[in-house]
Amino acid sequence: MRIAVLGLGTVGRYVVDALESERELFSARLGEELVVSRILVRDQGSERPESVRGRITFAVEEILKDPEIEIVVELMGGYEPARSIIEAALKAGKSVVTANKEVIARSGPALSLAAQPAADLLFEAAVAGGIPIIRSLQESLAGNRLQAIYGIVNGTTNFVLSRMQREGGSFVEALAEAKRLGYAEADPSDDLDALDAVRKISILASLAFGGWVDVDAVPKEGIRGITEVDIAEAKSLGGVIKLVARAEATPDGLTLGVSPTLIPLGHPLADVQGAQNAIYVRGEPIGELIFQGPGAGGPATSSAVIGDIIDAARSRRVGGRSVALPREPAPLVPLGQHAHCYYMRLRLHDEPGALALVAQAFAGAGVTLRSVRQPVREAGISVISVVTGPTRRAQLEDARLSLRGCPSVLAEESLILAEMESLLP
Repeated sequence: MRIAVLGLGTVGRYVVDALESERELFSARLGEELVVSRILVRDQGSERPESVRGRITFAVEEILKDPEIEIVVELMGGYEPARSIIEAALKAGKSVVTANKEVIARSGPALSLAAQPAADLLFEAAVAGGIPIIRSLQESLAGNRLQAIYGIVNGTTNFVLSRMQREGGSFVEALAEAKRLGYAEADPSDDLDALDAVRKISILASLAFGGWVDVDAVPKEGIRGITEVDIAEAKSLGGVIKLVARAEATPDGLTLGVSPTLIPLGHPLADVQGAQNAIYVRGEPIGELIFQGPGAGGPATSSAVIGDIIDAARSRRVGGRSVALPREPAPLVPLGQHAHCYYMRLRLHDEPGALALVAQAFAGAGVTLRSVRQPVREAGISVISVVTGPTRRAQLEDARLSLRGCPSVLAEESLILAEMESLLP
């Protein structure tokens, strides 16, 4: 069976090397040899290994029009031209394996509709690298009514927050180390600002709950504002701060979001360290499951890609693998109706009555306070942290508006969920 690989970056090289070095193993599992016959690259000036030079092409049309190529492996990244190439390959009757979370999150249903009957669209590597969460949701957990998914699905942010928790130091210092060790890209904005995690949870929620989630409708908050004070306060409160992607099924629809979250130390996600990913799933009748492992990098991603290649190849010979993506939009609960406890850090004038005015702003919005602490005190300045009781986001926004108009409040410096799950019906 002939395969074309689009892109020869880190993951592409791992995939090509593994398909060739483990040729006998994969042939034994499939009953047929897998042959990489074409490799599409964009940079015509780069030096290529001798082993691939005869298969290099710069024209995607050579792949799309070749009737002998049955599987296209898209590892180019970016939205375009990757999306258009995937669509053309599916329309040509070729199965497509991709690691492209942006394309799947934005265009998954449309691409599924474009596919010819024999063509599969497989994307295990688009979420959580080597963790087999897509296949588990589509197959192993298909007999369950899923209730919630919570995930640490971005290795860069988890490395930064873990480093701040473990070794102290600032966000800037932790990010610099992540870049030095290769856990963060030169421009890590998609990671730090939660765009990467939003794409992943939109895919997971779409598969888990049976309606397609608009990636642009998922509320998100990144980690740039997290400081050493927040990390220390989380420890004092018996937890750690993680960037958590969450999706829950409620009678009114799905509640979704990505944000820094204070997780109790006893929760399985609290001990996920470094660049690891982990996904917590709860459903009936299965109960609770945790999936954990490497979420990025050549070996982890190539493992998922090769698994999909073998599935696509088996499906083309014996059928039965393809799973249709949901096409109808999922009903989403508006952010204002989401209900959580929240941690907030405020900078105040150190003056009589300042705390009373803060308490009045929360009370006026119907927000109860579970705790009030003063972790930092400077000349003329007081920094306080508060943890609210269960609060709808609309109420919290009313309180924030009042605080911005309060003369004793200099700034709101952090806002972090203090509970992952919705706490009100």
